[in-house]
Amino acid sequence: MVTNSATLVQNLSHTAPGRVLTIAPQLAPARDVGRVVHFIDIENLCGTGDVRINAARNAMLKYHEAVDIAAGDHVIIGASHHNAVAAWNAWPSARLLTPRSGPDGADRSLREAMHTERIAERFTDIYLGSGDGGFAEDLAYLADAGSTTNAVARTGHMSGRLRLAAHHVITITTTTYV
Repeated sequence: MVTNSATLVQNLSHTAPGRVLTIAPQLAPARDVGRVVHFIDIENLCGTGDVRINAARNAMLKYHEAVDIAAGDHVIIGASHHNAVAAWNAWPSARLLTPRSGPDGADRSLREAMHTERIAERFTDIYLGSGDGGFAEDLAYLADAGSTTNAVARTGHMSGRLRLAAHHVITITTTTYV
């Protein structure tokens, strides 16, 4: 018997309502031209160094609403070791970089991927889910190599340096969970 996800959630909600997770948002149709990668700084998008699953899921849903992730897009998440589980639960289809501890550990993982994985050669459009000004030089590097860069950050939380480095700026409103 084949059931769709909506039926499955409805059936499960009668037996275990506290354990049912929301279904992931639908992806936009595959793009006709170019390849796209999304780098996600989960702590920055959530606005906290202590990310809970519901905050990570809210950030993921708001990011999807604002950006229209398409089938075939790549999503790469940087997280510290204690936020990796929340990031993975919110975005299970994404690639989670090896978690790093310490100040800017997730940022260092994302930067390393940007510079060592031939990103500009492989992708025409690059999205960065962060408002951290420390990424301004990285976006400028990718833009200089020919990629179109997009910065996605929480409203009121994007550095001026990052705003100037990106070709396009998108803001999202997320809910803070305690």
